[in-house]
Amino acid sequence: MPPPFRSARVAAVAAWALSVAAALPAASQEATNFPAASARPRVGLVLAGGGAKGGAHVGVLKVLEQMHVPIDCIAGTSMGALVGGGYASGIPADALETFVTGIDWKAVVGGAGRRELEPIEQKRASATYSNEIEFGVAGKRLVVPAGIVNTSNIENLLRAYVARSRSQSNFDKLPIPYRAVATDMVSGKMVVLKEGDLATAMRASMAIPGAFAPVVTETQILSDGGMVRNIPVDVARELCADVVIVVNLVEEEVKHEKLQSATQLLSRMTDVMIVANENLQLDSLTDRDVRIDVVMGDITTADFERVPETVPLGEQAALGMAEKLAALAMPAHQYAQWRSSVTAGQNIEARLADVRYMGLQRVNPDYLETRAKVKAGDTVDTAKISAEAQRISALQDFESVEYRLTGDPENPTLEWWPQEKRWGPNYVEFDLGLYGSEDGDLGFVVYAKHSRTWLNSLGGEWRNEIQLGYFNNLSTSLYQPLDVAQRYFVEPKLFYARSWEDVFYDNERLARYRFTDLGGNLDVGMNINDNAQIRAGYLYTRRNARVETGASILPEDERNDAGLTVAATYDSRNTAFNPTRGIAAALEYAYVDESLGAGIDWERIELGLGVAWPVRNDVVWLTLAGGSDLDSQMPVDRYFMLGGPGSFPGYELGELRLTDYWTASGSYLWKIKDILTIRGQALYAGLRLEAGQIFGRLESRAAGDFDTDQMLYGTSVYLTGRTPAGPLTLGLGFSSDDSWSLWLSVGRPIGNGTILERGIFR
Repeated sequence: MPPPFRSARVAAVAAWALSVAAALPAASQEATNFPAASARPRVGLVLAGGGAKGGAHVGVLKVLEQMHVPIDCIAGTSMGALVGGGYASGIPADALETFVTGIDWKAVVGGAGRRELEPIEQKRASATYSNEIEFGVAGKRLVVPAGIVNTSNIENLLRAYVARSRSQSNFDKLPIPYRAVATDMVSGKMVVLKEGDLATAMRASMAIPGAFAPVVTETQILSDGGMVRNIPVDVARELCADVVIVVNLVEEEVKHEKLQSATQLLSRMTDVMIVANENLQLDSLTDRDVRIDVVMGDITTADFERVPETVPLGEQAALGMAEKLAALAMPAHQYAQWRSSVTAGQNIEARLADVRYMGLQRVNPDYLETRAKVKAGDTVDTAKISAEAQRISALQDFESVEYRLTGDPENPTLEWWPQEKRWGPNYVEFDLGLYGSEDGDLGFVVYAKHSRTWLNSLGGEWRNEIQLGYFNNLSTSLYQPLDVAQRYFVEPKLFYARSWEDVFYDNERLARYRFTDLGGNLDVGMNINDNAQIRAGYLYTRRNARVETGASILPEDERNDAGLTVAATYDSRNTAFNPTRGIAAALEYAYVDESLGAGIDWERIELGLGVAWPVRNDVVWLTLAGGSDLDSQMPVDRYFMLGGPGSFPGYELGELRLTDYWTASGSYLWKIKDILTIRGQALYAGLRLEAGQIFGRLESRAAGDFDTDQMLYGTSVYLTGRTPAGPLTLGLGFSSDDSWSLWLSVGRPIGNGTILERGIFR
């Protein structure tokens, strides 16, 4: 037996075919017996807003084309404006389906892939983990961005989608006359967009307040049109329509038990407002109009990953109205002529006469030119321009990137109009972190960072950081590029740091020490490419070590550590925490010598490497790390510390203090639940196997044995992932010497004993 959907579709098509067949004898005698286009009723298509549900509009359009129903004008809101704008531009339904179902919503809305386009220094600067909110500073107050989602990728998508039609500023002169509906947040009134940049009009209609920044003009602040007219029937009638075809997106009825909490009721409040203005429009329909109700089931506005599922739902609903739609159909040959007259490709291909960067007040346009992969004289198409827009928008300075092609269409000038962040150039970010273990480790940190960008034409940046809690840190630095391309740089820094660390002896906590560092460093470096950087510099710090509780296991000391440092970084990860692909590597070397101002001579080198790659929906991680004192007399308080989730999960944080070590681990992470797919948030169940060798363990040296080494093996199981509250990991680890640890970490990772814990792989 065929499935119900297929049966309904076959029956509907059969009914339509019979109705058309009844007119065939007259049509075969004389085609002119059919009403001329001017005599038939003008058909207006009204496409409702509905976020991800709007993919159903494409299914309706497919049926309209199958039934030869021409469209004389289109009015749409939000996602309806997006689909309607493409159809009005001349994109047929099958191409629309390919476009809409092929959108990578994780990239467009969730920002996936953005980090891989960032410069290495932007990646290297301290990341925030518990949130992605960046505040501006104006006077004495913090300024919140107008939207929590970066809209650059959305705008870039829309511009590529209707690339050719953007040159037509009068929407009446599109292949099919078109209107998009937005809400003016100043007046609270409906705004019918009928001219300007088509991509911008669609973007304004989709700008959900709070989620996406509005489109700002001289007199208006334009946001999502659904608040005032989610189904713009009256707009279509005013534009052209004698008869309207309305596509209404119907969600499941809200259940009583789903409206109990304050957050549920607040969320429902917006839905109620939209339903109220929808009903006013739907009540205006007449018997001549066609109302297509698409029942969306459990697909909601935010389920963008389910857009492909919505297209057949639209087809099914439209076929259910086949009898009424047949009355609006054209004969096949007339429809073919109409379809041909309104079909238009959107791809652009041209040889660029020039490339210019316009409207910049802070960012040096010469810097953007050094990063450009699209230059004057290049032959470009829509895809190349779009890829270049993504590279520009990945820079921390911009909230969006617009482009225009001006001059000769065959040899145009490409004008970039990046929108610098309106809440800049002073930025503040906050972060939180929590770590706890069964054996008594408990750490909490509060972190804040201030940065002032583009102090000068080379891109100088003043950075200030403060962290309080498990590890206290206060620092200020000036990152100053030395050339326009920002390839070479210098960074002087002053810092104060204080930490509290437990000292273990034979797996037992015997003391807690307080370590304080006050000093500074001067680095010079080179950004090799967007993934790699190398630094060399001079470091001076006044080191103080004191026992706070317990036995005096380590010597209490106060001395100067001063010398030369080298650091190299490579980072191609897609995220800073729980990456699903990419490589991260780091090298740190310190040469401390009395001739450079130190109290004693010592050396230290450490290397870490992490690799992640996806396996279907799962992820494989491999890590390798090692460190050595190079047979120098490294002070005990500078020993490498092994232990904790980032280095060896079978031990507590810093449980092993060593002069030399190496570790290797392999992890397999099974995806067990998507939390917010569009943001790449998911939970994984992980299994990790680890092996390592340690030398110069503190306990052994304390006993007078300086040559001992020990092989270690461990395994751990854990639940980990990125969540709306930030990174979360709950794990249980075991080691070969019968040590074990149960831990929970949330938000900003805590622990800095090895190079792995300092940011290589978490």
